[in-house]
Amino acid sequence: FSDRLALDTYRLSLATGSMSAANDFMEMAQLAVQAGSPNEAKQVLDKGFAANILGVGPQADRQKRLRDLIVKKVEEDKAGQAANIEEAKAAKDGTGLVNIGLNQVFAGDKAGGLKLMQDGIAKGNLKRPDDAKLHLAIAQIVAGDSAKAQGTLKGVAGTDGTADLARLWSLYAKRK
Repeated sequence: FSDRLALDTYRLSLATGSMSAANDFMEMAQLAVQAGSPNEAKQVLDKGFAANILGVGPQADRQKRLRDLIVKKVEEDKAGQAANIEEAKAAKDGTGLVNIGLNQVFAGDKAGGLKLMQDGIAKGNLKRPDDAKLHLAIAQIVAGDSAKAQGTLKGVAGTDGTADLARLWSLYAKRK
């Protein structure tokens, strides 16, 4: 897989319940923040803390500092959300709308987030359209619409691992 798909690989690992190492939770949370999805990062850390994988041992202080930083990022993101959406709507491509929409789905605004993602894909000029479709399908699974996600995943091509990840997500979606 391409390095840029690391977060998507972690997402699948977390969804299937196969993530068990503290470093994986930490890395995934950091990648999610870098990808503009602090709400997802917060969920990842919350799951790690709830499972007593994070917050214990010699790295506990570092893990708690990261959680505090991400909580702050979530608040900043919420405060600037309207401006970020307007900026993404004004952009020439739909990437910003897709990213903001995915973050909103993880924040609990499933319908609003999915709409932004669909608008972003429809807007076109995406640098990586297969990534956008994969992320839409992941959001659809998170939102509880596995059937729609399977249809979206069928449209994911790519030769850098994107299509392979889409097939794995499709298998997961069939179980949901």
